[in-house]
Amino acid sequence: MRTIILPAIILSVSFCGGCATLLRGSQQTLAFRTVPPDAQIFVDGRTYTAPVDVTLRRKKMHEVIVWREGYRTVEFALDPQWDGVSLVGNIILPGGSVGLIVDQVSGADQNFFKLAKIDLVPTTQPDLPPLVLNDFKGHLMTDEQLRQAVAADRLDRAQFFRGEP
Repeated sequence: MRTIILPAIILSVSFCGGCATLLRGSQQTLAFRTVPPDAQIFVDGRTYTAPVDVTLRRKKMHEVIVWREGYRTVEFALDPQWDGVSLVGNIILPGGSVGLIVDQVSGADQNFFKLAKIDLVPTTQPDLPPLVLNDFKGHLMTDEQLRQAVAADRLDRAQFFRGEP
């Protein structure tokens, strides 16, 4: 009887969920920290006060607005990135292709980068439009800063694959 139970458990687990779904789930908690603290954080229409930890679904993009009186409002989108965790685990475990599909559907194969502190800019003009920033590997940056960061990242990868220091 015992010889049947262990294989049955392994088989049932491999078909119930993917590796990433079982290990880390379909949600992730992100820390929102602002300078100065006590800013209002709006995530998908819900309001929080920084510093705060917010649990987000990994599967979808989240719109974030950061506001504090006397400071320029900041807007950005948090877009989850595929990080390969499900690929590694589901290749090793039995039922891998089913696990990959489960991880994809649940969003467990995606991850948000840890956010850097959000620095708010003081302003005396409360009617200024929000400062729209881009999330690049957890760092918020302007369009120009994003272009430079992406170019530097591509150069680093090219040098790595060519074996250059």
